Amino acid sequence: MKNSFSHPDHFIAFVHSIFELRNSDKNHWLKKGVFATTSVTGIPSARMVVVRGVNKKLAIEIHTDSRSNKVLDLQMNERAEILFYDPLTEIQLKCFGEAKMIHSGPLADAAWEKIPESSKKQYTTLLAPGTVIENTTVVEYKSHRHFCIITLETQGIEYLKLGDPHQRIKWSLKDGEGILENLVP
Repeated sequence: MKNSFSHPDHFIAFVHSIFELRNSDKNHWLKKGVFATTSVTGIPSARMVVVRGVNKKLAIEIHTDSRSNKVLDLQMNERAEILFYDPLTEIQLKCFGEAKMIHSGPLADAAWEKIPESSKKQYTTLLAPGTVIENTTVVEYKSHRHFCIITLETQGIEYLKLGDPHQRIKWSLKDGEGILENLVP
């Protein structure tokens, strides 16, 4: 099966172009994805996240509470992936690599300043996300933030386009070079 990308750079240019489109469309399919880590018990753990930014190296930025399970997972194993799906074009895009975390400093402060005041509250709960509470318990907040930037440094991308025929391609970095491989869908 012949793919429409003749060179790894053409594929990466395509990926950049669809990530660029997300900047002008607040409902774009690349605004939210399923972020997967491996829990400390070795069980896969996936959750929806909002993508806050993507840079030229395709590093994907998300924000989270620094006490969340995903942060604990990444402290034990920094390998992660994020999965996107567009039901209109039937494109699935999976980016995988190593996640880096920033809890404080100028980058965290700059990102914090861009967060709407109404959203900042979610990073200041007294109890950590996922803590079991009684159904009558009122969530309490404090002034201290528990804010963390997670950046997935993309080292590979799997692209699946459903259709007739399906097309599946994998781009990955090998010794600093982009390699493009056709895969059986």
